[in-house]
Formats: sequence, structure tokens, C-alpha cells
Amino acid sequence: MPNVIEVENVSKRFNTYENRDTGLFSSFRRKKKVVRALDGVSFSIKRGEIVALLGRNGSGKSTMIKTITGILHPDSGKVSVLGLDPWRDRQKIAMDIGVVFGATHPQLYWNLPPIDTFEYVRDVYGVSQKDYNERLKFFIELLDISKVYKKQTRQLSLGERMKCEMVAALLHFPKFVVMDEPTIGVDLPARMGIKKAVRELRKRYGMTFLITTHVVDDISMADRIVMLEKGKKIFDGKPDRLKSTFSRYIILEVRFIDGESGKGFETRGRVISSEPGHVKLGILPSMLKEEWLRKLITSDKVADYRINEPGLSSILARFYSSRDHRSKSADVDADE
Repeated sequence: MPNVIEVENVSKRFNTYENRDTGLFSSFRRKKKVVRALDGVSFSIKRGEIVALLGRNGSGKSTMIKTITGILHPDSGKVSVLGLDPWRDRQKIAMDIGVVFGATHPQLYWNLPPIDTFEYVRDVYGVSQKDYNERLKFFIELLDISKVYKKQTRQLSLGERMKCEMVAALLHFPKFVVMDEPTIGVDLPARMGIKKAVRELRKRYGMTFLITTHVVDDISMADRIVMLEKGKKIFDGKPDRLKSTFSRYIILEVRFIDGESGKGFETRGRVISSEPGHVKLGILPSMLKEEWLRKLITSDKVADYRINEPGLSSILARFYSSRDHRSKSADVDADE
């Protein structure tokens, strides 16, 4: 299966400036900072893949997206989208790319109904009336927007607007779709509808998706995760491998009967939370076979217990926390 995206050893730097002091002449005593937004990043995306691009603010996600879509040119390295250079061939690639932004960058016109924007998109991309009618019917059913797409955009809820934003971005049936924080602030039914639409478009039309998100639930629709940290790629693999790579522990939760406590039990693992009658620990998987655990869960002091794998949200939180303790700034300072 051919790769839709090829990113090879891409680097991008930006010059920024910080004032040394305050006061009238502070702007004349500035410190120059060269920020490595991307630092030798490489990955590829196959046709029909759904890839989640993760990372904290400042990790390089936005710069990576702008490089892939041809807005920025890398300082070094190579980017190929559908076999073309996104910087040199922006007009050609634009016909095969769709971009869905979050609520902060709307495509819909505020005082017009979404159907007017859909008509405008049809004209811009040269979609035939027959194809437009078929595709619009498909999206109306898929995203359940039959009661909202003819209302003024300003009358719609955020979830309804985001569904219509998705239609406007995909009516021309692009081969590759970028979704940048598409579900922030969106209610659960709308989020589920968007996730269902992504999977169906991949299944039926072979669309390829690159999704940036801080919403952990969105990661469940991804086949693969690419994670950036301070401009470097630090992980590339399936969500299950992320768990096994960054989580050494499983979670043991024990509730004791009234009047009993878990005193001393906390020494068996890493305490996640502890309160009277209830303890949650991170323990090594090997401990499941140890005698102390068998005695504990069969004790008449224990009312209930549960053993779970940690969720992605807790794994990412612990991972970022550990990186904060170990990392050093990659910025290069110079005087001006």
C-alpha cells in the first residue's frame, strides 16, 4: 500500500526575542532565541490510515501540520504528500487535501446557513451537481444534520457546527484529511458522530486522516500514534504499544469493609490515591502472582477489589511529568 505522507528528517527553526529588562529602552536590550520547532522528524502514513499526532503545546505539532500542508517550508529534510512537494505544488495538492479545524478557525459563515457554505465549496472545487447532491445526502445521513444544515450557523450548538464544518471540509472528497483539535468543547453525542464519520469515510472511500488532539478519547479512533516532544519524535506505533512502552504498572484498587483500613498496604506499590477504606496503587504485573496479593483479596477485611490497565490519559500525564523532570531546554541563546 503506497504512502500518502512521507516526512524525512525534517527540521524547522524560528527566531524569537525576549526583552532582558523592563522599561523604556527594554526593546533595545533583547535576547535572541532560536527555537527548534522540529528537529529531524521522520514518519510516513499509508493510504487509509488514521494517525493521531500527539504532543503538548510547543511540541511541534502545528509546525508539522503547516509543513505537511505546504504553509511552511522545512529548513532541511523532505516532505512528500501524495507524491508531490507540498510547498512547490500547493495548488495541485489543495484539491486532494481537506482540513478540519476546531471551533477557533471556522469555515462556515456566521450569519448564513451551512448549506450556503456547502454550495460555495461545491463551486470552488468544481464538484458536479450530481456528485454534490449524492455526497451531501451521504453526509446528512452520516452526521445526522438534516434538521440543522439549513439554519443560520449562529443558531447551532458547537457540536452541530463542527459536524457541518466537517462536511464543508470534505465535500470535495479529499484523499488526505487533517483534523486539528476537531472535538474540543464538543458534546459527547457530536464527538461520537464525528468519530463514526471518520471511520466510515476511511472504510468506504479510503480517506487518510492525520488528527491532532488533546482529547484522549479521540485517540481511540487512531490506528497509530506519532508523538512529538520539543520538536523531536519520541514515539511512533500503535496505542497498545504506547501503553506497554510508557506504563510499567497496572492499577490495583481495593475497598475495605467499614472500620478497616489499608494501613501498610500502601508500601506494596506506588500510591495513586489513598483515603480511609479505599486505596489505589500502581503495581508491577509480576506482583499478580505474589502470595501477599492472594491473601489480601481473599481477606475478610476487603469488601471489593479491581485490577485494571491504566488509561491513556494517566499514561500520558505520567509520561509528560517524567519528561519534565529529565529534560533540558533545547533552545540556543544569543545576544543581540
